[in-house]
Amino acid sequence: MEIARSICSREVMKADVLDSSGEKIGKVGDLTFSFDGELKLSKFILSGSRWEEFLESIKFRPDLDPVFNESLIEKIDDNVHINTTKNSLKTTLESDAIPAGDIRLSDFMKMDIVDNSGKKVGRAIDVDFDIDGTVSVIVGGSFIEEKLEAAGLKTDVDIIVPGNVISAIGDRIHLSVSEDTLEVTMENALKSKDVMQARRDKAVRRDVTKVRLFTHRPI
Repeated sequence: MEIARSICSREVMKADVLDSSGEKIGKVGDLTFSFDGELKLSKFILSGSRWEEFLESIKFRPDLDPVFNESLIEKIDDNVHINTTKNSLKTTLESDAIPAGDIRLSDFMKMDIVDNSGKKVGRAIDVDFDIDGTVSVIVGGSFIEEKLEAAGLKTDVDIIVPGNVISAIGDRIHLSVSEDTLEVTMENALKSKDVMQARRDKAVRRDVTKVRLFTHRPI
């Protein structure tokens, strides 16, 4: 999968999906991830029109949403380009379309995030895909927002924790680091030259600055 810049799931879900002929076949309605010690992008699920989704929600028609693998994506720019046609895709009605252990983004975004002692440190507010193909979690919640507010950056920054800092996913997302480690790493990151420059640039550009924590796996 080729992407020109890091992109988050909410951006992907606004984009049109184009097949190998360039025809628009829908938008991404949901994503799934696998987790085997590291969070990885797995499947994309296309949504139909609002009318189709309504009919499916009231059980008037079967929930027949096409599914495609991350490997079928050629690139993501303003659109999501796949290298096959809609008719060749599996659908959510097929039992093997989505692996049993996959986690849907719609479920992932409801989870609290806890440190290695089980203390809540935030919640998952989005998922970020970097240009090297790695998957990271954008973290929000009171602890994160309090630190950003103290730095004068509450609405300007996304705090991103890489998938390799996640130790387990169940009803909550468990990190392999403590709240203290997270706090110190975050405070150091917010003092970086890139963040300071981003703060100065806010008068000109309204882009959200992405602050990536733990660029190396913590010990």
